[in-house]
Amino acid sequence: LFLHFYFDIPKSLRKLQQTVYTFLEYSFFTYIFWINIRHVKLRKVILLFSFLFLCFEIFYFLLSENQRIDSVPVGIETILILIYTFIYFQQYFNENRTTYIYNDPNFWIVVGILIYLTSSFFFNILANQVSKEYWYVTFIPEIIKNILFSISIIKYKEQIKSNSKNKSSDVPYLDLI
Repeated sequence: LFLHFYFDIPKSLRKLQQTVYTFLEYSFFTYIFWINIRHVKLRKVILLFSFLFLCFEIFYFLLSENQRIDSVPVGIETILILIYTFIYFQQYFNENRTTYIYNDPNFWIVVGILIYLTSSFFFNILANQVSKEYWYVTFIPEIIKNILFSISIIKYKEQIKSNSKNKSSDVPYLDLI
């Protein structure tokens, strides 16, 4: 919604909208990693980085000029999310699991975030120097992210069905007639 109504927002409030949008995007992505990372120390590190990022966002909002996009916070957000991605994959591969990674719905979400952020990283960093004609290029990673998120929803639905079938099979069949 923030992006859809971007040009309807008065120019005096666009800087605030960009800051809020960047922090909401960061918070949403970080929450996904927060619920999937089990190590308490790593969760504390994520909380510390999130607090530092919030402080940076506030200082950047107060001290910077109004620009087309807040490219520095977006760059820092991307780097932090990439660190969380590496932590997630390191934790995942250190666990002994009997299923394939692509059957886990969280895998598709993490890959979607990874493709979305890495594909648009340099564009977002240089967005204030690039003409508006090239902004449509960022639609491609967003579409890919949405497709991967959709796959995640499908995988999650399959996982629920599988779990419900497994639970019903635990009950012994005692019908003797």
